[in-house]
Amino acid sequence: MKKLIKHLTYDERCKIEECINKGLRKFEIANEIDKSTSTILREIRKNRILKPRKIFNENPFNCIYLKDCRVCTGKCKYYKTESCSRRDKYIGACNNCPDIKKCKLDQYFYKAKIAHQQYRETLVDAREGVNLTTSELFSIAHIICPLINQGQSIYTILENHPEIGLCAKTLYNYIEMGLFRDWGISNLSLKRKVKRKIRSKNTLKKRADSIDYTGRRYEDYLKFKLNNPDIATTEMDTVYNNPEGPYIQTFIFENTGLMIGILHSEKTADSMSKAIDEIQEKLNAEEFEKVFRLLLTDRGSEFAKPIQFEVNIETGEIRSNIFYCDAQTPSQKPHVENNHNQVREILPNGQSWNKLTQEKVNIMFSHINSVPRKSLGGKTPYEVFSFIYGESILKKLDIQKIEKDEVNTTPRLLK
Repeated sequence: MKKLIKHLTYDERCKIEECINKGLRKFEIANEIDKSTSTILREIRKNRILKPRKIFNENPFNCIYLKDCRVCTGKCKYYKTESCSRRDKYIGACNNCPDIKKCKLDQYFYKAKIAHQQYRETLVDAREGVNLTTSELFSIAHIICPLINQGQSIYTILENHPEIGLCAKTLYNYIEMGLFRDWGISNLSLKRKVKRKIRSKNTLKKRADSIDYTGRRYEDYLKFKLNNPDIATTEMDTVYNNPEGPYIQTFIFENTGLMIGILHSEKTADSMSKAIDEIQEKLNAEEFEKVFRLLLTDRGSEFAKPIQFEVNIETGEIRSNIFYCDAQTPSQKPHVENNHNQVREILPNGQSWNKLTQEKVNIMFSHINSVPRKSLGGKTPYEVFSFIYGESILKKLDIQKIEKDEVNTTPRLLK
């Protein structure tokens, strides 16, 4: 009959570590210290220490199907990581594994001293209602408070700092409890999620089409994608604060989440298509083909000359296919629309853009592209784009990698 004492002692944890070092399985360890197998399983999983694998130029998503796929973002329905029976099924840790030197997977190690120390700290602080020691609170505060003031979200901070060891919900709760008030952080400091208002269709006026969209409508785009699934979509749009300008022509590469912007003094099709010409001059033919082969945009007047976007006027070369969303349906290009919210965090409504330069626009998008995304498995758009297409294109587009704790998505960035 198993003992009714729930808490493991330090000697029992030392015995667990000793058994793991010998290569005993979880049920064998349970028999050694007269505990249930589930107790041993929870103890090892809760207190083992992660040593991340070294990815370098390997697949950062560790998917077993990478060789069969051209692109991996770690989020498709077939995504599956490599497994290790010793680590995942039988023992739960990698202590004294004979294959440790040639292993390319994440490694976990169980140390009795560290496990018992974590247990003691949790036990003491749980009785006080907060699962943090004073030193841990100070340590977390000095990490998160400057980053929150730089406009980083809780998700971004936790992705970049796994050493914090808290989930997002717990950290939000601690902020709500006022634990970080002494550092100037409260609920009002947190980034708010912006939701677009759904306008009544009755208030919208139908605009007469100025061009013939035959063959370039959204339904034609869907057919094109069905026949050409390997061609990635680049969504194109315009964002501005004043109808008189200046304007930022935005591009988002849908499969990577990366976004760039081109500053314009006028909102015309000639100006917008000229930006495509200039980008084509920077990239070689293969690079341009990869990222600007397929354009999806709205029916704004600044995109109303499709031939100028599809054809290089100087050479007569067909370089892209452009398609247009249905009238008053921005949801058909959601990626660029949603990413404009990040632009608004740095360039809020009502702010003058008269002192904005292309260099500042590039800096802004470099910071935006260095924010981890949940949709990308915690990777940044910069990391995913450089993995798929290489960093040379990013350099030519004047987008740079920003170190995780230097990322700033507030208006202070450009001042």
